[in-house]
Amino acid sequence: MLHRLLAALALVAVAAPSQAQLARSFSSATYTGVGGSQLKSDIDNLGKAINLDAIGGYNLTPQLPWGRIAAELNLGVTVSPGKNKGQPSGGGLGGGGTTGNNTSSNEDLQSFVFALQGVYRSPGRLYAIGAAGYSLVNTNIQEIQDKGSGGFSFGGGAGFKFGANTAAVELMYQQVSKELQTIGIRFVY
Repeated sequence: MLHRLLAALALVAVAAPSQAQLARSFSSATYTGVGGSQLKSDIDNLGKAINLDAIGGYNLTPQLPWGRIAAELNLGVTVSPGKNKGQPSGGGLGGGGTTGNNTSSNEDLQSFVFALQGVYRSPGRLYAIGAAGYSLVNTNIQEIQDKGSGGFSFGGGAGFKFGANTAAVELMYQQVSKELQTIGIRFVY
């Protein structure tokens, strides 16, 4: 798993922006970004997966005293699957049976996430983020697909700009479907 995470970080380093991109990032109408996130399922016997994220956005408003609104596209793909721990053993005094919310699948958790959201960023170098929109999730776990692969998504977080109109690092939480959440760090420029 460590080698996959290192490979993902190497990909981020290769895709890092030039100084010219950093200088115009938040002062222009469009922005892009890369990041990594941990994907967690509400299913008990699935571990956490690691996703590589690509972000593209369009600032709908200029920087106003109360903040800025943007339309954002976020794509996430699993680079390190969440380990399937298998079926828990039966037991208890009555014998047999399982407890909790478990998948019957023997596969590890993998996903592709496509989200289109409206994003609010408060003013300042240290800022708050709020996001809401639509996400489409494709996963190999049938129980997650059965509960809906698309629908309302929301999230929030905080960011820090390196300069007044330059790139930023953001920490984000996202509820991407009824069964899946992500928390991650991203570099937006």
